[in-house]
Amino acid sequence: MVSHSAGFPSRLAAQEPESPKYTLQSWEESQAIPVEKVQMEKYPSFFAIFFTDWQVLEADDRGLVDLSEGIASQSPSGDLVMARHVFQSDEDGGMDFSIGYSDEVALFFNGHRVIGERTREEGSDPSSAGILDLHEEAQVQVRKGLNEIFLMVTGKLGAWGFKVQVDQELSPKTTDHAVTEEVWKTADVFLTPESVLKDPTREVLYVTNFDVRYASKSEPSGFLSRLSMEGEILDLHWVEGLNAPTGMDIWKDTLFLTERKHLVAIDLETGSIAGRWPIPDPIFPNDLVIDDDGTLYISDTRSGNPTDSRIYRFREGSFDVFANAGIDRANGLWIHEGWLIVGNSGDGMLKRVDLATGKIEAILSLGAGIIDGIRVDEEGNLLVSHWEGRVYRISSAGELVEILDAGPRRWNTADFE
Repeated sequence: MVSHSAGFPSRLAAQEPESPKYTLQSWEESQAIPVEKVQMEKYPSFFAIFFTDWQVLEADDRGLVDLSEGIASQSPSGDLVMARHVFQSDEDGGMDFSIGYSDEVALFFNGHRVIGERTREEGSDPSSAGILDLHEEAQVQVRKGLNEIFLMVTGKLGAWGFKVQVDQELSPKTTDHAVTEEVWKTADVFLTPESVLKDPTREVLYVTNFDVRYASKSEPSGFLSRLSMEGEILDLHWVEGLNAPTGMDIWKDTLFLTERKHLVAIDLETGSIAGRWPIPDPIFPNDLVIDDDGTLYISDTRSGNPTDSRIYRFREGSFDVFANAGIDRANGLWIHEGWLIVGNSGDGMLKRVDLATGKIEAILSLGAGIIDGIRVDEEGNLLVSHWEGRVYRISSAGELVEILDAGPRRWNTADFE
């Protein structure tokens, strides 16, 4: 018995499993990457995935994905290809799967490593029977919603590939892109537009501008923009001197937003900064939402210390930690029917926290990636964005549909309105 990673029991099998399996036929594949440029022990960064030119690749009639055909080699020392398969499940449950590969593989399920840097030198020719041997077997926990099988496969001997089988039939994700359309767009004049917020009283939109180089700047370089509902830029630099602002919300005539170390209040009548409060022990304060009583909730993503990820509460001029255990790289926030909805990027789960008791419940999985914006539409559906360019609609019954995929256009979908 060999354990390949913490949290996911797995074992090394000498032969193909005896029970019937479903072979995964369709994959998204990256271009070849020089193997020395990739850390196989870690799930790739957002930018490594976002800027990859993904292409669909089908397995042959044996279930083999032959990487030696159609993928140009990039390095004499060996190449690596990323491959992913996303599926949708109506319920939580376990799943067994088996994999054959050549030459080396690291396998992740929903962003967590299941098999790491396992080498298979024999059977390196995909045309041979050796590569078809399903010589690794693992068990994972499938979650209701979206789930991702992600592989890094290396090739050093000129012929390489992989084959994956699972013990149940997997459903593709449900999409309905026809429900969204582009109505207008602004000129490309923003810094990095992170969050959009509608002011229903003044019928304008506010946009926070995040400077990705904020840490190297001697003075705060972020700012807040003001737009019309038709996309006209009314004032690009409406409020300046902000330190990489992200999430925001409105309480009465005051707009509150998060900076890297502070909570900031802006007078909406004058556009002036009305107050600044230091956030205790901040790492990366992110989104912000305000309940009907004027209590503020702020997510601190804390990607450098995800086990200490937290949600702050701010009321009567002081902070406390509202939620911590069960929160992992919290990002997007929204309040709906007495619950604080939380995008939990660390475990890929959309969760909710009871505002009265602090009890945390899982809603569903959105797989690996960054869960960013959250809103509720007129029919009570949750709308949730993945930073890779996707927006999902989730009904009150838990039915999940992808309604936008702007990834091929290299659009991020952050905190939307």
